[in-house]
Amino acid sequence: MDDPKLKELRKLIGQREKLIFEAVKAGLLPNLQHEEQLYARAIQEHMELKHIHNALEFADLREGERYEVTADGDTVNPLAHLAVHAAVKGQIEEDPLVREAFDKMTATGTSAHHAEHLLGAMLLELQWESARAIEAGEEPTKARMAYNRRIQKITRDSAFRNKLTRKFTDDHSAFE
Repeated sequence: MDDPKLKELRKLIGQREKLIFEAVKAGLLPNLQHEEQLYARAIQEHMELKHIHNALEFADLREGERYEVTADGDTVNPLAHLAVHAAVKGQIEEDPLVREAFDKMTATGTSAHHAEHLLGAMLLELQWESARAIEAGEEPTKARMAYNRRIQKITRDSAFRNKLTRKFTDDHSAFE
């Protein structure tokens, strides 16, 4: 049984996603707020992927139902993928450490899109570790410090950067 409040929240988010998608299709990005522009840019980069396109095209018709895709035994949410890309784009703009790591990866042969995947995985790990700390009644400062160390390590340690690059693919097969 799905929580009615979560379902209503997903419905409202779906309406927002649909509006941003329509703005992308109409070429109205400059009219969007900055945060919406980040999400819109992520949409533009993934528009050709079937499941992402469908999730957005029919976002308002889902009525708050989850949109998940199972591929190769993994269940993924195409819209969460876009949200992570948007969050990383924002970090690249706002956080000098993240910007430096992104620049280092792209300067050493990693595509910008793949670099966003890597930084997104690290951001999700930070969120997970922070949530676990809070659940345990602790401050999430250790998680943030570990995240910052890993981000800095990307810029200084080519072996770490190469290992990270191989660990997470640039693949979107689940969304095709």
